[in-house]
Amino acid sequence: MDNVKAVVFDLDGTVYYGSKLIDGANDVIQKCRDQGMKVFFLTNNSTKTRRQIYEKLMQIGVNCDYEEVYTSGYVAALYAKKENFSNIYIFGSANLIGEFHQQGIDVVDENTAENLLIGYDPAFTYESLTKALHVALKAQTIIACNKEKHFPGENAIRLPGCGAMVAPIEHCASREADVVIGKPNAMMLDMICDLFHLENDQILVVGDTYESDIAMAKTIGCPSIYIGEETHDDTICVKI
Repeated sequence: MDNVKAVVFDLDGTVYYGSKLIDGANDVIQKCRDQGMKVFFLTNNSTKTRRQIYEKLMQIGVNCDYEEVYTSGYVAALYAKKENFSNIYIFGSANLIGEFHQQGIDVVDENTAENLLIGYDPAFTYESLTKALHVALKAQTIIACNKEKHFPGENAIRLPGCGAMVAPIEHCASREADVVIGKPNAMMLDMICDLFHLENDQILVVGDTYESDIAMAKTIGCPSIYIGEETHDDTICVKI
C-alpha cells in the first residue's frame, strides 16, 4: 500500500446495493481520503448519466466530487467525440442518449445511422432490438458500453447486465462489437491515469466482480482487492 496514491471503487455491489449504501463502505472511503489518497468511482452502469450517479452517491451519504465519478456511458461519449464518430444510433436508455447530446454528438435514427452504440437498457423490447440489428448489419463501427453478464441490484439480487443486450445483437449480426468501453477494458482507468498523472501501479482497484473489476486491474498492472465469495490466488480477497 505504500505506493498507492489513489483508490478506485466499483459501485454496484461494492459501495451500494441498488439504493442502499453497504455497511462500512463509506468508512473505508473516508479512511482512504484521510490517508491522503485520491478516490474515484467507476461503474459499467450506462442507464444513468455521470451527473445522476454523482447525485446518487451524495444522496446516500457518500461525500464526493463530480470529477471523481466515471461511467461507461460518459466515457463512451468522450470516446465517440475523440474519434469523430457521427450518425450514431443508440440502443440504450434516454439518459445515455442525453450523455451523448451533452458532448455535442450527433444521434440519429436507425434509418440514417452509420454507427451503433449498445448500452444497458432494462426496458428494451423486441422492436428496439430489431432496430439495433438493422443498424448493426450495416454499421461501420459497433461500440458496446460493456459486456457485463450480471450485477447486484436491490438487496444484492443478481440482474442481467449489458451483456444481455450486446450478445443477441452480436449473434444475429454475425459480428462482435469493435470497441468495448467498460470493465474489464481499462479505458476508464487509463483516462484517470492521464488526467491525474498517476502510474498504473499507484492505483488500487476495489470491486466485487472478478471478471470485470479485477480483470481490468490486472490488464494494466494495478493492485486490487476482490470483495466476494470466491478465492483467487492472484489478488487480495476479502470474504463477504
